[in-house]
Amino acid sequence: MIDNFLRGLVNKEWKIGKVTVGFLDILFIVFATVFGCGIRFALRDIVAGDYKVFFEPWVATLREAGGGFKGLSAEFEYVDYTTPYLLILSFISICPLYNTLYLMKMVSIFFDFVTAIAVAFMVKEGTGSGRKGIMTYGIMLFVPTIVANSSMWAQCDIIFTSFVMLSLLFMLKDKPNISLIFYGVAFAFKLQTLFIAPLYLLLWVKKNVKLKHFLWLPVVYFIGVIPSWAAGKNLWDLLTVYIFQANGEMDMYALSHKFPNIYQIIGTDSFLREYADAGIYFTLAVLMVLLYYIARKDFVFTKDLIIRMGMFFVMVVVYFLPHMHERYAILADVLSVVVAFYNPKKFYVPIIAILCSFAGYTLYLAQSTVLPLSVYAFLYLFLIIDLGIGIFKDVNGMVSSRRGESQA
Repeated sequence: MIDNFLRGLVNKEWKIGKVTVGFLDILFIVFATVFGCGIRFALRDIVAGDYKVFFEPWVATLREAGGGFKGLSAEFEYVDYTTPYLLILSFISICPLYNTLYLMKMVSIFFDFVTAIAVAFMVKEGTGSGRKGIMTYGIMLFVPTIVANSSMWAQCDIIFTSFVMLSLLFMLKDKPNISLIFYGVAFAFKLQTLFIAPLYLLLWVKKNVKLKHFLWLPVVYFIGVIPSWAAGKNLWDLLTVYIFQANGEMDMYALSHKFPNIYQIIGTDSFLREYADAGIYFTLAVLMVLLYYIARKDFVFTKDLIIRMGMFFVMVVVYFLPHMHERYAILADVLSVVVAFYNPKKFYVPIIAILCSFAGYTLYLAQSTVLPLSVYAFLYLFLIIDLGIGIFKDVNGMVSSRRGESQA
């Protein structure tokens, strides 16, 4: 009797609107959420160098200025974050519930879950399978770089990443206006949002996006700086913070900051000024060639192609651009999971991408890696080439198919 009841419960399903949810689906979501919180709780007391050197003093400065909106009037010796995140830190500075470290991690962990949910819906949108979406949600909560970024490092890269994923989700749903609003929010948080910008440019070329939709980027960014402007900050300084970041004077001590890219192969501390400038132009040249080639092809963006091309461009940028930090491939890490669910034959994509990224994390957090970063750099290059070949075949395959149809 009990056996039959439990078997019946295991196979039980409920229809909620257009969605069918089974008992096992709910059980998986619950346990994935509980275990995801558990692993983050276990890492709560780890203190990274960035927290001691930057975040903790910043929060203290914001608190001294009054915290909340008042805190944005604070004068910093050095800070290169935009208003939206500084506003979060400013409210953290006056929150009496937990210490600063826990609160910062809790904010990032919240967006870990936002990202997992967004990616789950992206997989459902692309595959038509709710079960695959649910599995994706669970897997995303345990991606090593995602867990380490928020729970060990107290970094905030997952915030802009979550908004980029929401942007891509609505792009997959063919809602470009909402998509670019979310992309604008991501841009208001982090400059690294632009790593995937070549995809959006190609989406415009192929008429998936209109030029007016891109106006959301400056509009949302301007809305984001209003609190600091109202607090008395210079508007020009607020609008040009990304120019200050791009100058990267604090990053000039190495061409790669523990990220396995080309500079780990050719040397991270030789010709610092020369390679830094040359690397920027070289990266732009590579992107120009890729954009020129792809834009001239007569193809239609599929959901799968949008995801793979987005990951490809992020990987190209972080591989050739100088001064990349360990965390800067986080968009590629997240998209790699989607790529594997869209095409199970590409199961190795997230394995290689996340392994290479996490090598940089371990070098920063634990000061050691099993293999030299140059080895991971070659692995990363292999994955870029593999994705590029796949995109090349798909784009040219569509062209050949269209020519055949026209001749028929």
